[in-house]
Amino acid sequence: MADDKTVRSFLLQVARSPVDEIRRALAGSPELANAVGPHPFWGGRPQALHVAVENKRRDVFELLLEAGADPAGTNDRYDHWSPLMIAIHGGQDAMRDRLIPLGAPVGLPEALLLGDDARVEELLRPGRPALPQNVPNGGSLLNFARTPFAIDRLIELGVPLELPNRWGVTPVQSLSRLGPSAQAHVKQLIAHGAQATPDVYARLDDREALALLLNADPGLAASESLFMAAVESGHTALVEWLLTRGANVNSRADGQSRRTALHAAAWNGDLPMVRLLVESGADISARDEEHDSTPRQWAATAIRIRNDSRPQQAVDYLAGRGAGADE
Repeated sequence: MADDKTVRSFLLQVARSPVDEIRRALAGSPELANAVGPHPFWGGRPQALHVAVENKRRDVFELLLEAGADPAGTNDRYDHWSPLMIAIHGGQDAMRDRLIPLGAPVGLPEALLLGDDARVEELLRPGRPALPQNVPNGGSLLNFARTPFAIDRLIELGVPLELPNRWGVTPVQSLSRLGPSAQAHVKQLIAHGAQATPDVYARLDDREALALLLNADPGLAASESLFMAAVESGHTALVEWLLTRGANVNSRADGQSRRTALHAAAWNGDLPMVRLLVESGADISARDEEHDSTPRQWAATAIRIRNDSRPQQAVDYLAGRGAGADE
């Protein structure tokens, strides 16, 4: 059995290396296809298939399946996220459609993410096993609901409406992060009694609701969580509006390494947001508290670990504004 150092090194290859290099590693150590070990970039103990799906590496994904990777995954040490869940959540439809016919189980979290009401109804009918005890990320199953039926049915069965997950995120906050497609679901949760914090309205780009809140409490404009939510959701006009009302352009996240708004925009590869923040006085040399890295370094890291070219524009723009590669 491979040790943690070996598995982590292989998982890093799965995320970054040419497929032929990964093929050679598997030829020498076939057990790596299903080995569980430390994530090369963040916490948890995934398998190679999890990492291939996360990094959108279809060629590596196919190689791993060919080498005997279990489509179901070993998920208890990766916060109960299966490869199929990651594929659905990340919009990797081709990988999703490969995993299901190969036998990847479609349990309740997967069915919820798929928006498959018929399967959800079958899984929740009387006489079926109780609701799963191990909810991915902890918290409430409502975090994964993607249809009005699923929301109503889960609430009817007593699934908690306000229970935060291990990251402190409630269902209404979680669904608000899905963008415009989930606005109706967020409002549905609110109608059921969920408490919407100002950051929820920022993610929904609901300036009317925010204006009412700010009129009642002008100091709310200085809320860092409110500003971060607007930045991370890509609402440039809303961010500009908040800045005119006293928002701090160098706001930081409450957790997750205390990154600044500019770190978040650079990580997302959101060049219009990066420009707005910098032109409004954001500190291009600010460092987060966990990785001690600048916004430019965050953008460069996003390119590598997400297999995503969009942050390159942020890298180039910040370099043009004087941000060094190793600041």
